[in-house]
Amino acid sequence: MNYALRNTLILSILLVLVVVGFLLGNTSSVKKLKVIKTTYESNQKQLNDLNAANPDMKDQELFVKALKDLEKKVQRESKLIPQKNDPTITYKYLLDICDNFSPNLKFNFIYNRLNKIENISYFTYTIAGKAPIRSFYSFIYQIECQYMLYVIESIKINEDVKDEISTGDINFTIVLNAYFEETAPELGEIPFRKLKYKNIAYDPFYSRIHAPMPDEKEQEFLDIYSAGMIGLTPNKIFMKDRVGRIHILELGDKVAYGTLESINWKEQYAIFKLNEIGINKDKKIYLNELKED
Repeated sequence: MNYALRNTLILSILLVLVVVGFLLGNTSSVKKLKVIKTTYESNQKQLNDLNAANPDMKDQELFVKALKDLEKKVQRESKLIPQKNDPTITYKYLLDICDNFSPNLKFNFIYNRLNKIENISYFTYTIAGKAPIRSFYSFIYQIECQYMLYVIESIKINEDVKDEISTGDINFTIVLNAYFEETAPELGEIPFRKLKYKNIAYDPFYSRIHAPMPDEKEQEFLDIYSAGMIGLTPNKIFMKDRVGRIHILELGDKVAYGTLESINWKEQYAIFKLNEIGINKDKKIYLNELKED
């Protein structure tokens, strides 16, 4: 065998080996790819099933935020039962509430009894005193919403009146239960919650409808019940009071317990808007209308 033929034969054999090796390797890669594809499809199906069963999991940030909001709500609304809570502790606690939230509230503190329900004990006290209604409302709100478990059993309130005139305060009586549990973990110093609440808009004891009440500030203005109209124009009127003084009034000008509302030039009268008893009413006065002495 000559040299050229021998080299050609060797190269041919090497070429056949390379082709066979390539085909075998490609077949193995195809099999691996099929396995990977099958595994991927299986995992994707499991993920789709999980998302379908738990739609909230699609948005992880939303889920985490909802969880944190729930934790904050629990912290905000939860109550703590101390290991001990004697009359001295409760009295100091109520004084702290007054100092921080209801400085105008004054009360007497009376111990009533000690009770027990299963493993939880509680003292019952009577708190009686006086305060402005808004200060009292804040006091009640703090007792109800702070960390410590104090339960108001009953409340009685009535307006404080002297010589048939309201003092702006109320008298109150509260029956309060203060709970404690000897097996509870010992608590350290507990701060007050920073509560946000809307105070009452007005004093519910203040009557919006009442009998006429003398008001020195209102009596500085013209009393239209004792005055007469002696002249008018389309935009002003002339009133004469009981001592003979002339008052010139334009629309919107102040009189006792009201204002000049309108002028009817054609029919020669004026209308005043008055509020003497908590209800707005219109008073019509004609030109040269006679007044009773």
